[in-house]
Amino acid sequence: MATILEQIKRLERLNEAEITKQIFLAVKKAENKFIALNKSQLDKGEDYLGNIVGHYSKHTQGYADADGIRKSKKEGDPYNFDWFGDFFDGFKLGINGDEATILSNALGSDSKLDFLTTHNLFGLNDENLSKVIKEEILPFINNFARTTLKI
Repeated sequence: MATILEQIKRLERLNEAEITKQIFLAVKKAENKFIALNKSQLDKGEDYLGNIVGHYSKHTQGYADADGIRKSKKEGDPYNFDWFGDFFDGFKLGINGDEATILSNALGSDSKLDFLTTHNLFGLNDENLSKVIKEEILPFINNFARTTLKI
């Protein structure tokens, strides 16, 4: 059993800087979950605010049918953002300092890049973010705290 002084020293290791560092380690560890949930939102045509971004036109359907795309572009269906797979396959989670960003390294032409970066596509809606926090981040932080405090 630890003495009070030993436990105080362990508690000092749970400072803001260390907890922040551990949170970002947890985020990086949960990268696949973040990306999968972001893709699932886009597959339904939703931005991270839950809004439908757009619907396919008859012209797009004809172009897609002739082009051998990965996923149907039926007229009237919400955008699913999956043509040949480059955009979805290029998803990654970037961590820079105290910021985590979902992005794709395959964005296409300037007009496509403008659309993809100005329509709130990258990120999780509140429900999915809550799910990752509850299922991935909190258990990681709880484990870190228990290990640090040796309890």
